[in-house]
Amino acid sequence: MARKMTLARAFPLMLGAAIVVGMVATGIAAHLRRANAIAASAASVDPAVLAGDPCPTLTKADYEARGAKAKQVFITNDIRYERRFGHADCNVVADGGGFAPVCQFSGPALLVVTTPKGAFYFAPGTGRAATVVTRDGTPSCVLPKAS
Repeated sequence: MARKMTLARAFPLMLGAAIVVGMVATGIAAHLRRANAIAASAASVDPAVLAGDPCPTLTKADYEARGAKAKQVFITNDIRYERRFGHADCNVVADGGGFAPVCQFSGPALLVVTTPKGAFYFAPGTGRAATVVTRDGTPSCVLPKAS
């Protein structure tokens, strides 16, 4: 003999269903917000700044021997950036199947980029713009071609 479904018996089932629907809706909304944020970030980066001549690199000993050091420091996407001068603007761009952090510098003179793979030293020069793209924990620096 089946027992009649009463509000007292149905309420826990309805509450559980509402929680599951809410969690799914929250997950979908978070995914869409992330996708939109990445698309907007990628759209703000001019593809021309990702191409150019490579920045001159330094060894740690060369960097330590210089009198001037990179003094302005910030961390984004778990990557530490140090620069001597200028401004920085960082975004994320689509790269193959994933995403790569991109930072554009207005005229850093010296750059030190520290990732879990180590510290990388670049000397783009004073007054020269530079773009750093970090793929798989290894940064590369380019001097964008003048337009």
